[in-house]
Amino acid sequence: MNQPSRPRRGFWYQVWRPFRAVGRGVVRVLEFFELISLVVNVGRGAAWLFRGAGNVVARVSDW
Repeated sequence: MNQPSRPRRGFWYQVWRPFRAVGRGVVRVLEFFELISLVVNVGRGAAWLFRGAGNVVARVSDW
């Protein structure tokens, strides 16, 4: 008896394949948005630091 090169997958494996593909796509999109959020938060933090440094310089120069 000839055995197939790959073991046969069950019915539910075949049924759920498209849903797994959609799930992987959604995860990639969410990772992309998470990366954007991280970049935005780092930018906001840098702006906060620069504003704080600017306020310190303005107070020191007013003396």
